[in-house]
Amino acid sequence: MTAQLDSWFTRHEYARIYPFAGFILLLAVEPWLAAGLGWLGIGPEPTYLLRTVCALLLLLYFRRDYRELCIAPSFNQALMALLAGWLVFLLWIAPYPTWLGGHEVSHAMAMPMQSGADIFWLICRWSGSALVVPVIEELFWRSYVMRRLDSADFMSVLPAKVTAYAITVSSVLFAMEHQLWLAGLLAGLVYAWLYRRFQVLWVSILAHVTTNAVLGLWVVYGGHWQYW
Repeated sequence: MTAQLDSWFTRHEYARIYPFAGFILLLAVEPWLAAGLGWLGIGPEPTYLLRTVCALLLLLYFRRDYRELCIAPSFNQALMALLAGWLVFLLWIAPYPTWLGGHEVSHAMAMPMQSGADIFWLICRWSGSALVVPVIEELFWRSYVMRRLDSADFMSVLPAKVTAYAITVSSVLFAMEHQLWLAGLLAGLVYAWLYRRFQVLWVSILAHVTTNAVLGLWVVYGGHWQYW
């Protein structure tokens, strides 16, 4: 069975699949994890931290396989990434109708910070969302899936040569990962365009970091918990 898996995937693919798959797998079993932690008298709060740490450890394990992360963005590219990240944030919080994936209208309610533990778990949630998730998702969706759609030897595909087909399909699949599917589709198209335009994955990652960081602050301070 191991030999068969090795024939299906290369180490470069494992390096981009495992961190993302581990995060999603732990998300899928989160209700059972939360129940188990509750049975131990701990509470469900550590579940997101567990997902984040798992993904981070896998990123560190495969760190030598991420060639695309060796190219740093220029100042102008970083500035473009920040602007694109803010644009995606605005697209994300736009008032979409529910049939387009929008949330039901709800009244904003700030979360009371009753203890230091509340603040600690919020920091963990925000840090994971803003600093770890963008890296694993861009490595998976843009560096791997988008280029893999054009060639089995995805490492040989230059970002500038990625086809419209690969951009569209990978963005649609990225959208399906999110409840706000239309916002996810638009976000995927923006991040994909950044990678194709600048050929530096850190540009897409920085845009994604900006989106998630600002969204997290907006959720916490504005009480828009439906986005988390």
